[in-house]
Amino acid sequence: MEPRDLFPVGAYELRLTDIDLAHLRAVAPCEVKNPRRVLPLTYWRWRVSQLPASKHLMHAQMTIAHALLDQIDAGVESAPLAKAS
Repeated sequence: MEPRDLFPVGAYELRLTDIDLAHLRAVAPCEVKNPRRVLPLTYWRWRVSQLPASKHLMHAQMTIAHALLDQIDAGVESAPLAKAS
């Protein structure tokens, strides 16, 4: 088995990446703002970070992925740790 090429196979793979990013752009910011999250922010960070790690993204796609990671990181940093009693 030959190693996979670093570049996308074609328009189909780019389209799948666009679909992934569209889904993440719709869901991740809502989860960041939601104090009663369905999934932890570590999941969303992992999910977004898988795109640049596994595929060769176009510049616009990489920009979106980085913006999502910034939003998720801001949610992690601003989350309250505990209330003082």
